Amino acid sequence: MNEKVSEDVKKVVTSGPTVSGMFAPDQENLVEPTSKSEEDYERCTQCGYCRLVCRVYNTTYAERDYAGGRNRILKSLKKKEIAFDKEKIIDAIYQCMLCGNCRTVCPSGIDTLEVFQTYRRTAVRKGVMPEKLQILKNSILTNKNPFLESGTDRFNWCDSQSCNEGHKAYERGAEHARKIAFGELKPSDIEEHLVGYFVGCTSAYRNNELSTATSRILDKMGVKFIVFPDEYCCGSVLFRTGLEDDAIELVHYNVDMIRKLGVNEIVFSCAGCFSTFTTEYNKFTEGDLGFELSHMVQFVPKVAKQKGLKIRYTKRTKEDPLIVTYHDPCHLGRYCNVYDEPRELIDMIEGVKLIEMKHNREMSWCCGAGGGVRALYGEISTDIASTRLDETVACWEDINEDRLKEAIETNAEVLVSACVFCKNNLHLAASQTKPDLPVIDLSQILEDCEFY
Repeated sequence: MNEKVSEDVKKVVTSGPTVSGMFAPDQENLVEPTSKSEEDYERCTQCGYCRLVCRVYNTTYAERDYAGGRNRILKSLKKKEIAFDKEKIIDAIYQCMLCGNCRTVCPSGIDTLEVFQTYRRTAVRKGVMPEKLQILKNSILTNKNPFLESGTDRFNWCDSQSCNEGHKAYERGAEHARKIAFGELKPSDIEEHLVGYFVGCTSAYRNNELSTATSRILDKMGVKFIVFPDEYCCGSVLFRTGLEDDAIELVHYNVDMIRKLGVNEIVFSCAGCFSTFTTEYNKFTEGDLGFELSHMVQFVPKVAKQKGLKIRYTKRTKEDPLIVTYHDPCHLGRYCNVYDEPRELIDMIEGVKLIEMKHNREMSWCCGAGGGVRALYGEISTDIASTRLDETVACWEDINEDRLKEAIETNAEVLVSACVFCKNNLHLAASQTKPDLPVIDLSQILEDCEFY
């Protein structure tokens, strides 16, 4: 066996069915998707690798719940072997977290994320519209957030008492926008590298601890940033649930709003917003956004190195570090290939030590909140209409607990992530099964750090 083959074999991820005599190759050996065709599913060979990594299938054991099963449904629909039923198709369409793990292990190189999001768009255009999805859509289009909250309450988190750093950034943003609107300032006249913080709906309306932590971190690092006073929902949930036609309006609005302010770089604390700008926003502007995109796990180490800053966690010491394990969010990892930066950032923090879970990076398990599932079946409605949806909620809880058990095996003191949805879902599971394991966002550790 030559050296190259030997090296590859050592990195093999054996996720396929043992009877097949095959293995799903490491990410480096995968066949890159050769087609962006809407019918990419035709190349599915039913090998079964996706079945073994699908967290939904491994909970429900329903053939329609993993990529190969969905591909068979798509093939049968195309051949008219089965009828398109607007009601019966709902669970087959939406009981998928769009985590992308099936794409990672697919030996045929099928871009399953593109296939299944296309599947959802096509179904919606054919009239598939679950009641909860209609409520979600109406709230985003009317209130510019998915939580049925007033758009005017978007910045309640940053009053001067709750978060003075965010409040000052909002005032800077409002004054900057006023000067631009009245012609007192032109974007071309701005000499500084202007940074804008795109807060996102969940951090603004539900998880203020993340928007507050982010504002304080940027302030500690000496970054003179602005909060956008006219920010709208990024549209992530609409894109994930097949409502792309409605999301495009939000893309054009947010891009135009940011460009008019002359902002050079956008920072995100929300992985969902970041991946939506990185993928969909870039797609609909043909790769010419006109500004840089950085998640906080990228921005903090970059600026720290530029300014020669060191980071120290004030609650522990180098000799007695806080032991953490890091959960890779799908939106950062498999969507945007952001794996090294959060680990580099944790390594930069004196007083914090990282212990990896068994499934990490490309093969990280999803927390169970992806694909718009929690938004569709969860917070925006107080009742679930059918037994099947009750089982769906139970399915998500089982998936969360699976990921949590893996974190517990590391003997880490804290489970950290860099996605508000992962934080919320894993915290829910922890509160029920392991209440003494804190689940926090990496920004909350950084909030308790000094930069010097």
